[in-house]
Amino acid sequence: MFGYLAFMLTLAGAACLYLGSRNQRWRRNALPRKVAAPASALLLLLALASWIHAFRLDTGIFVFLTLLMLLWSCFPFLGVRKKGRR
Repeated sequence: MFGYLAFMLTLAGAACLYLGSRNQRWRRNALPRKVAAPASALLLLLALASWIHAFRLDTGIFVFLTLLMLLWSCFPFLGVRKKGRR
């Protein structure tokens, strides 16, 4: 249960931080940084706590950081794919 919650929180936090970037490709305009940065920080902290609760401390941190790297690597390609379908 906590693994699923941690995954969803990580996905939401990473997407929120990505959408706050001026180089994001999902929307015409980026989300305001005053909203995106604190929201993503809160979501990512909750996600990290959930990963640590689901696994041991070292494993939870490793899974959290690895998933963030994967998501932030894939998000730009999803934006390009979306733009190509228009």
